Amino acid sequence: MPKNLSSSLEDYLESVYALSLKDGFARASAVSRLLKVSKPSVSAGVKALAARGLLQQEPYGYIRLTPAGLRAGAEITGRHSLLKDFMVAVLGMPAADAERDACRAEHALSQEALRRVGALAAFLKNPARRAVLSAARAAAGRRP
Repeated sequence: MPKNLSSSLEDYLESVYALSLKDGFARASAVSRLLKVSKPSVSAGVKALAARGLLQQEPYGYIRLTPAGLRAGAEITGRHSLLKDFMVAVLGMPAADAERDACRAEHALSQEALRRVGALAAFLKNPARRAVLSAARAAAGRRP
């Protein structure tokens, strides 16, 4: 994962990655709609990511990830999914809230914190451990 990517650049890269999985490419207009930002903002983000070797854009055309961009996009998407799934399954958060909070947290947590969240999530996949978690949630007045 390239260092020194801002949260917004990570969001652009994650969006291009998601769109590329579906179609093999992305368009600035689709990224704009997905992130609810202006097309000039997307253009600036795409230029910054291209300068870092993470994607290529044809003039007024397709945006394609480089191999480094594919790896970085997969990593960002993985962090997001891990956090969202953890928030829903372990913390009992509604999916929409978990989506919003995962998007914020994915940029802020260290690799070590993410590794530990993943380890805890794996630990809690054991049915007996999940039962203890459900009982603790019920005792705290939260949904099981």
